[in-house]
Amino acid sequence: MTPATPAAVPRPLVERYAKAFSDFVNEVTKAVQEAAMDPALSSAPALLMWQTDALPRLVQEDAAIQKAVALYQIGETGTIVTRAQETRGLAKRLDGFPLDFAGPKYAEALDRLETAAVVAAYQLRSAAGVP
Repeated sequence: MTPATPAAVPRPLVERYAKAFSDFVNEVTKAVQEAAMDPALSSAPALLMWQTDALPRLVQEDAAIQKAVALYQIGETGTIVTRAQETRGLAKRLDGFPLDFAGPKYAEALDRLETAAVVAAYQLRSAAGVP
């Protein structure tokens, strides 16, 4: 088996991965919107970083994952496996973007959801036989 032809990936793992990533992006979106309405948080540099840099990239990545799911549904597995590879580095890519930008209520949820997305990406890659 070569990297271009990954093993069959079970549908539940693909769905779990896509949902975990979308859940993270949705919670970030909600946190950004809520923090922007809070006078104590709205002028914080961390919020601005999330609004202008991190969130737009996450939304774009989520769209790419959804497209990869559509390709998976018609039999093309390479794209979803590649997206999972990129998601494995999510925490590293978000270094410098504090998860507590919207307060402790969101910090815990964002940390949990980010971890869930990364774990799901590792599981998908493992099932595909790709380290």
